[in-house]
Amino acid sequence: MAFVKMDIKSTVENERKDMEFDREYRRIKKEYALVEQLVKARKEKNITQRELAEATGISQQAISRIEKEKHIPKMDTFSKVLDGLGLELAIVKTQNPVAKEEIKTEVGMQC
Repeated sequence: MAFVKMDIKSTVENERKDMEFDREYRRIKKEYALVEQLVKARKEKNITQRELAEATGISQQAISRIEKEKHIPKMDTFSKVLDGLGLELAIVKTQNPVAKEEIKTEVGMQC
């Protein structure tokens, strides 16, 4: 079987025309952005995965899976990692009108 070369960027952009796909894409993108910030903070502090594991009680393997984006942590695990790095999560109001539209859409779907 021959491999077919694909242009992933154009494929994703095409799929994002579907509202459900686009909503899920943006949700996941935000999750991965948080993980990227964790990795960046750990490296800036010169902390190894093993040291972070010892400080948090989370296994080094689990931290590796999170950092390789093979696993999105639950909030309690995410909180332990933040604590281990001396960080906290802050919620900031956005001025992005698209974000306001998303909130209205999601709330409307729940009613």
